Amino acid sequence: MTATVMMVLVALSQLGSPQADTLSKTKLTDLAASALQRVERMRNQRLTKPLKMGVKTREEILSFIQRRLAEEYGPEKVQAEGWLLEDQGLLPRNTDYVDLISKLLMEQVAGFYDHTRQELYIASWLDTFVQGPVMAHEIFHAIQDQEWGAGKLLDSKVYSHDQILAHAALLEGDATIVMLNYVQPETGGIDTATSKLMLNMVAASLPMQMSSPQFPTMAGAPEYVKQSLIFPYQKGLLFVGALRQNGYSKARLRDVYRDPPESTEQILHPEKYYKDRDRPSLVTFPDPLLKGFRVRWDGTTGEFHARQMLSSTVTQPSADVAASGWDGDHTQVLTKGTDRVCITHSVWDSHTDAQEFEAALKSRPNPEGIHLVSHVSDRAVTYAFSASKRLAEQAVRVALSKAKVTIR
Repeated sequence: MTATVMMVLVALSQLGSPQADTLSKTKLTDLAASALQRVERMRNQRLTKPLKMGVKTREEILSFIQRRLAEEYGPEKVQAEGWLLEDQGLLPRNTDYVDLISKLLMEQVAGFYDHTRQELYIASWLDTFVQGPVMAHEIFHAIQDQEWGAGKLLDSKVYSHDQILAHAALLEGDATIVMLNYVQPETGGIDTATSKLMLNMVAASLPMQMSSPQFPTMAGAPEYVKQSLIFPYQKGLLFVGALRQNGYSKARLRDVYRDPPESTEQILHPEKYYKDRDRPSLVTFPDPLLKGFRVRWDGTTGEFHARQMLSSTVTQPSADVAASGWDGDHTQVLTKGTDRVCITHSVWDSHTDAQEFEAALKSRPNPEGIHLVSHVSDRAVTYAFSASKRLAEQAVRVALSKAKVTIR
């Protein structure tokens, strides 16, 4: 799912009733000053530049989300991402993907930091008792951005879909730990990051909190969309926790921003980042792969995406195992007139891993009217989804001959 802004979710702040004391400018200034001092003490890191802060209504936040989607991706690319998810069976047919994303973020957001303008806002309807933790979360996003250029890690013109999701997991996971520590007593408080049990409990609770009846859009959303939204917070929390529990001090985490995780594989398996660095193979296509076609979406989808593709027909643990041999991929959504094909060339750690993924992929039912064509070659799986079986076969055949793989 498209990532666009650094924010804190309502579920993470344990929001109670929707009524709240709207912050006056004076109260906001006092709260921000207090939260900033605590965050700076917790992380021994200072906010070095002025930061514009405020409170926004639901309508203002919705307008902001829609504007950021348009600025960062444009409606055509977001629409094409929706086509990819539809043809792969991850979204129902004819889903208004832009509208769905906007409504989900609107329902879930409690505050956000806009790195493009260096502005911080919290939702006007927040209960008083969660305003401080939300402010702490977003202030830390400002520190991440000012000191380490974290906002640039979400640039879709520089990084692939999978890289952005991995970067978002680092940013949100670290900021969430700051927020969890903020609610602890300043004297003798527990450092949540060092408690594996506590982090596992928080991470396990997030899907249920976010899909409660209080959030009807999320409760009724397709599973892929739910998991994409929760991934940066849940898996990011566990990723940063794993670093802290394996020798990374708060100061050493600064190095992670200079050398961020390159894939959702590294987020899902932290040891592939901090212990035995497993850099994904680089897969590229000609642009476009098929002559006469227009590239509507392209990039790396990653291990998280592979997991979700399989989880519709097998248990999540089985899907996790079948996707765990992922080593790199490239996908294009191509159109010409009314013809469309979604083609992927993926690389796996071994031939056995490639066979296991393809077998699981072929076992899932395709959307009505969509054909899946796949081929295993050594440790690569090439697969295409299209309403035209002939076009899917052509895309696989061309990808087999033209995909370039750089093992890293």
